[in-house]
Amino acid sequence: MKTTEGVPTIESLKSRDDVPVIVANHKGFIVAINSAFTTVLGWREEDVIGEPLTNILPNSFRDGHNLAFSRFQSTERATVLNHPLQLKTLTKSKSEIITEHFIVAEKIGDQWFFAATLTPIF
Repeated sequence: MKTTEGVPTIESLKSRDDVPVIVANHKGFIVAINSAFTTVLGWREEDVIGEPLTNILPNSFRDGHNLAFSRFQSTERATVLNHPLQLKTLTKSKSEIITEHFIVAEKIGDQWFFAATLTPIF
C-alpha cells in the first residue's frame, strides 16, 4: 500500500477491496466508494455519490461530525486523522453497526479530500 510518511494515500485506500472505503471532498460530499463498501454496508454508488457524508452516520454522530469537519476546514488541524476510531455507521437498511474508522486527509491543489476505511467490528 502506498503511503506518505507512513499514512496511506487516498489512492491506495481506494484500490483496496478487503475493507469498505469511502472518499469525500472538501465540502463533505461523497465522491467515491469501493466494492467492499457495497458488499458490507449495502450502499451502491448511485445511492451515495454526490450525497453528504452524514447520510451514512447515525443522527447522534452528525452534529459532532459537522463541527469537527468545519473546524478542520478553518484550522487544517484534526484529532481524528491517522489513527483508528470506533464509531457507528449506517447500512443502507438503516441498521447501525460498529466500525473501526481510519481517516486520512490529503490536500490536492487547494482542496482537501478525505478517505476512510470502515472495518466492521463484530
